[in-house]
Amino acid sequence: MSTTFADLHISAPLVNILRERNMEKPTPVQVEAIPLILEGRDALVESPTGTGKTFAYLLPLLSKVNMDKKDVQAIVLAPTHELVMQIAREAERLLPSIENVVVPIIGGVDVKRQVERLKKKPVLVVATPGRLLELIDQRKLKVHEVKTVVVDEADRMLDAGFGKPVAEVMKRTLRDTQRLLFSATLPEGVVEAAEVFTKDAAVIRAAAPEGAAGVAHMYLVSDPRKKVDNLRRLLRLVDVRSSIVFVNQIEKVDEIVSKLNYHHLPCRFLHRDASKEDRARTLQQFRDGVFPVLITTDVSARGIDIPEVECIVHYDPASDADTYVHRSGRTGRMGRAGLVFSIISSQERFIVEKFSKQTDLPIVEKFMSHGALEDPKPPVKTAKPAGKSPASKSSTPAKRVHKKGGFGTK
Repeated sequence: MSTTFADLHISAPLVNILRERNMEKPTPVQVEAIPLILEGRDALVESPTGTGKTFAYLLPLLSKVNMDKKDVQAIVLAPTHELVMQIAREAERLLPSIENVVVPIIGGVDVKRQVERLKKKPVLVVATPGRLLELIDQRKLKVHEVKTVVVDEADRMLDAGFGKPVAEVMKRTLRDTQRLLFSATLPEGVVEAAEVFTKDAAVIRAAAPEGAAGVAHMYLVSDPRKKVDNLRRLLRLVDVRSSIVFVNQIEKVDEIVSKLNYHHLPCRFLHRDASKEDRARTLQQFRDGVFPVLITTDVSARGIDIPEVECIVHYDPASDADTYVHRSGRTGRMGRAGLVFSIISSQERFIVEKFSKQTDLPIVEKFMSHGALEDPKPPVKTAKPAGKSPASKSSTPAKRVHKKGGFGTK
C-alpha cells in the first residue's frame, strides 16, 4: 500500500490543499524527511533536483507552526532572490486563506517596505542570509521564537561566499532550534561543516521517484569554431518548447544570442547584473513560453524551478560533477522526461567521462546527421591476413534516433 500525505501526519488543511492540486502521493524524499522534521530532529537531506525537496520541508514546517502565535517561528535561507521568491510563493499557495503569514526578505530592495511587512507578524520568513542578518542586527526581526531554520541549496550556502552569514544566523537562534539542510548534492565537506551547528543530525540520501520517465544524458563533439552553429542545429533537431543553455563566459553570449535570433530561435540572456525586475520579467516570460531558449550562467540559474524545461545544454563544460548535476537537474523535474547535452571539443572528452564516472550517469556520445541523433560508427578494422588480398572496409551501420514527439532520443 502506497504512502499518502495523510499517512505522514501533515495537518488536515494542508492535505486538503494538496488534494485539490491532485497531489496524493509523496515523493521518496518527502516520505523520508517529513516524519523526522515533525519529530524535531536536525537533518541533512540530499535528493536529486526536482524531486520535491521544497515541499519536504514546507509541509512539516507549516504543520508545526502555531498560527495564533504572532511570532516568526521558522526561517528558510536560500542563496538567490529568485529562489527566495519561489519558495515564498509555494508557501503562500499552501496557505491561501491566511494573509501576511509568509514574508520574503532579499537584498537590493527597499528595506523600509520589508520592515513594514515584518510588522504584520509573519510566522515564516524566507530570506537571503545577508539581508536577514542586517534586519536582525537592526532589531527589526526577532528570532527568539524561531523553532526551525532551513538552509536550501546547502552545498552552496556553506561555501566561502555564504558560509559566514549562514553561521551567524545560526548563532542568533536558540541552541535547541531545529536545523535542516537540503541540497541536490551533499559532499562530505558540507556534512562536516554542518556538524558545527547541528545536533545528532540524521543524514538522508533519497532517490528519485519510482517510475520517473528519466533524463537522457548525451554529448556532441564539435570543432570549437562551429559550436554556435552546432548549438543552433541541436536546438532545431530536438524541437522542444523550452531549453536552458549554460555558458561559463559571458563574453560568448552576444554571439550566441545574435545567431539564434537571426535563425528565428528567440532567446534571452539571464545575468546577475540585470535588475531584480528585469530578471523576474525574463524568467516569467520564459515560463510563459514567450521565448524558447534561456541562456544563463551557473550563478544566475542556481535554484531556478521551471517545471516544464525539456532540454539542458552545457555549451561550456560544468566546473565539476556537482555543478553538472545541478545544471542538468533543471530538466526532468518530478519524474518528467528530459534531455541533457554537452557540446565539447575532442580535447574535453575526458571531462565528460570523469563526470559520468563520478555521478554514475551514462553520458553517451551522439552526432547529428540528416535531422537525427546517431550513435558514432565503430572504428574500421583493416586486418590483412598473410597470403590474402586486403580485407574490404566495413562498418556497422550507425543507429539512428529520429525525432518523435519533439524529442530527438530513443
